[in-house]
Amino acid sequence: MKFKISVQEDNGHKKLLTCVAWSSTEEIFSCGEDHLLVCWHLEGGIAHSTVVTKFPSDFYPTDMQWHPRPKIASTAKASSLDVLLITTADGKYHLINKNGRIEKSIDAHKGATIVGRWSTDGSALLTAGEDGLIKIWSRNGMLRSTLVKASLPILTSNWSPDCSMVLYSQGGNLLLQSFNSNLKPYKWHAHDNLILTACWNPTNGLIVSGGEDCRYKIWDATGHQLYSSNIGDHPVTTVSWCFSSGNYFAVGSFNTIKLCDKNGWSHSVEKVNTGSIYSIAWSSDSTQIAMACSNGKLITGHIIDRRLEWDNYEATLVRRKVIEVREVGNEIREVLEISNHVVHLEFGFNHLVVITPIQCHVYSVTNWNTPVIFNLKGSAISAVLLAEKHFLIVEWNTVSLYSYQGRLLGSPRWKGFSSEPLYPACISLCDDTLVIGNHSNKKLLHILEILNNKPIVEGQSYSHLHNVTQVALNYIGDAKDRHIALIDANKDLFLIAIRTTGFGRICKIAAMAYNIAWATDANVLTAMLDTNLSVWLCPNCVHYSDRKVIRRTRIDKESSEFGKQPDIVSVRNGMVMVRRGDGAIVASSFYNFFTNFHEHISNKRLKEALALCRIAQNEILWTCMAVIATDNKELHAAEEAYAAICRFDKVDFIKYIKNLPTATEKNAQMALLAGDVSMAEGILLQNNLIKEAIQINIQIYNWNRSLELGRKYKKQLEEILNARTKYLQTIDKKETNHSFLTLMTNISSSQLNEVR
Repeated sequence: MKFKISVQEDNGHKKLLTCVAWSSTEEIFSCGEDHLLVCWHLEGGIAHSTVVTKFPSDFYPTDMQWHPRPKIASTAKASSLDVLLITTADGKYHLINKNGRIEKSIDAHKGATIVGRWSTDGSALLTAGEDGLIKIWSRNGMLRSTLVKASLPILTSNWSPDCSMVLYSQGGNLLLQSFNSNLKPYKWHAHDNLILTACWNPTNGLIVSGGEDCRYKIWDATGHQLYSSNIGDHPVTTVSWCFSSGNYFAVGSFNTIKLCDKNGWSHSVEKVNTGSIYSIAWSSDSTQIAMACSNGKLITGHIIDRRLEWDNYEATLVRRKVIEVREVGNEIREVLEISNHVVHLEFGFNHLVVITPIQCHVYSVTNWNTPVIFNLKGSAISAVLLAEKHFLIVEWNTVSLYSYQGRLLGSPRWKGFSSEPLYPACISLCDDTLVIGNHSNKKLLHILEILNNKPIVEGQSYSHLHNVTQVALNYIGDAKDRHIALIDANKDLFLIAIRTTGFGRICKIAAMAYNIAWATDANVLTAMLDTNLSVWLCPNCVHYSDRKVIRRTRIDKESSEFGKQPDIVSVRNGMVMVRRGDGAIVASSFYNFFTNFHEHISNKRLKEALALCRIAQNEILWTCMAVIATDNKELHAAEEAYAAICRFDKVDFIKYIKNLPTATEKNAQMALLAGDVSMAEGILLQNNLIKEAIQINIQIYNWNRSLELGRKYKKQLEEILNARTKYLQTIDKKETNHSFLTLMTNISSSQLNEVR
C-alpha cells in the first residue's frame, strides 16, 4: 500500500501554504501567507484552482477546519453547516462561509491563535494559542470556558473521541485535561524536544505525535507508548490519522511524506521537492489526502496497491478504480474495473466486497464478471466484516447486515443505542450472532441473534468487570457452539460460552494478550501473548471445571521471531499469518498436524478422528478428543480418550454413567462430567427427578443450592442436614450458615412435637 502523489502545478498560491481542508471528496480549500482562500476542484487526479476571496493584508492563517457534517443529513441542512473555522496569527479565529465571506471574527488569544478544532458533533470548538490558554467556544462564537492555563505556548491540541477531554502539548510533554474541573491534567513525557504536532483518532482511540526530535510516536489514551519511530533526517511537522477506519496515518516532514500503519511501521515513503509539509488533511472517505507545503504548492494523493489474500487468490487495488485479482498457482488474472473510486475492500469467505462512495460491489470467486451491485445509505464506512453467509457494513454509529446477493437483512438496534461512534475492534460477526461493544459503557457487550428470515433481536447483554478492548466470535459450529473471546483493559484474555439460557462458564485463559483471532475453518483460537503465540485447539472446554483440560489443549510458540507489536492477520488451513512490527508477514504452521482432526470432527467422522489419535499418540490430540466426545455424549470414545491421558478418575465416572438405568440420568451425569452443573440439574428437574438433582448438589458440596431445592420441593431436608453434618465433622468445623442453623432448629422442634 502506498500513496500515488500529484504536485499540483496550478499556481494557486504565491507564498507559503499553511493549512488545507476538504469540503467534499472532490473539493479542497487552502489558505496561506498570500492571504488567499483558494478552492481546488479535483478531476481525474488533477486539481483546478479558483480564488474564493482575498483576505486583508494582516490575515495570516495558522489552522483551518470545516464544520463536521452529520453522517446522514438533508442537503439543506448540510449546506447550512458549510462553516470554515480559520485561526490567525493576530490572536483571532474566524467563521467563514463557503463563498469566503467572514461571518464572525473573535478575539481569542494574546499572541497567535495556533490551533482551532471543531468537536466531533460540531456543537463546540476549541482554540489554543501562544498565551498558553485553551478556550472552549459555542458554535456561534460564545466563550464557554477557559479550560487550560499553561505556562508555555500550546502548539497542538485535539479533542478526545468522546469530547470529554482535550489533548495538548507543553514542550516535550503531552497532557490530557478533562472537562471535570476537579481533575488535574494527566501528563507524560513524550519527546526529547519540542512537540510540534499530535492527532487523536476517534475510531481506535490512539494518539500519534511528532516533534523536533525527528521521531513520531504512537500512544494509547493512558499515555502508554506503543511505537516509536527511528530518528529521521528532519523534524516531524505534521501528522494526521485517516479518521473513518483508523487503520493508517500520514506523517509529513521536510520533503518527505510517509504512509504508516496504525501499529507504527511505514507502508511507504515518498520524497517530494516542496520543502516542509505544514498541514495534512484526509478526505471524508479516507482514500485521498491533501498537503500544504512551504513553497506554496498543494500536494494531493490517493492510496493504491492495497493487497488482500484469501486461500489461493490475491486482490490488489492497482488504481483508484481498478482491482487486479490473481489466482496463485495457475497465474490466471482478472481485472475488475469499478465505476467509481474504491473506498474500502475486504476479501474472505470466497467473496470480495468493494465499497465505493455510493455503491457496494460483491464479487464471487466463482464468477468475477457479474458482481452484485447495490446502493449504500451513507459513505462514512469505518469497517466491513465478513462471515460465511452475510457481511456487515459499519458506518459512523450504525451497522447494516447484507447477504452476498445484495439483500438488506437488517439494521440492528440494541438497548441504549445512541449517536456515539462505533469501535470496529469491539464488533464481531458470525453466521448466527453479532457482538457489538457499547461506546459509552466499554464494559458492556450487546449480543444480537441473527436468525434466518427473522428480525435481528438482542439477546442477553454481557457486562465485563473491566473495559473491553477487543472481541472475536468463532465462525464454526451451531449457535450452541458459539464462544466470545475478549481482551480487556488489563490485557487479560477471557473465553465465554454463549448459551440460549444466558452465558456459560466465563474463564480467564491467558494474561498479557495483545491480539486474538479465530480460525475461519475450525474452532481454533489464536492469541498473541507477551512471550508466546498461543493456539487453543479445543476452546469448547471453557465450561469445564477442570482448568487443566483448558491448558492441555494449548500449543505455544515463542514470539521472539515476530518482534515488537505483532498482529495476527489470518488463521486458516493450519497456518497463522502474523504481521511483524516492521510490516513483514510471517507464516507459522506449527499446528497443521491437527487440521485433519478438526476436519474429521466437523464432518462428524468420529471413527476416523479416533484412528488419527491412536496413530499420533499425542496428549493434546487425545485431550481434544476427550472434550469433544464428552460434549457429543460419545461414552466409548470419551472413555478411551481419558484413559490415554491417564485421567482414570474420569474413566471410572464414565463406567458409572454407563450403568445408570435411565437415559435422563445418563444425560445429566454426562453434563456433570463436562462440568456443566446447571445443565445437569436442569435435566433432572425437568424430568421431576428432584432427589437426584439435590444429590448432585450435595456431591459437589453446593450446600446452599441443595437446601434451596429441598425447601422449594419439600423433599430430602433431613438427608441434606445429615450430609452437611457429616461434612462439617470431617473438616472439624462448626455450623455457621444461618440457613442450616434455622433448619436444624425447625427439625428439632418438629421432632419434639411428634414425641409429645
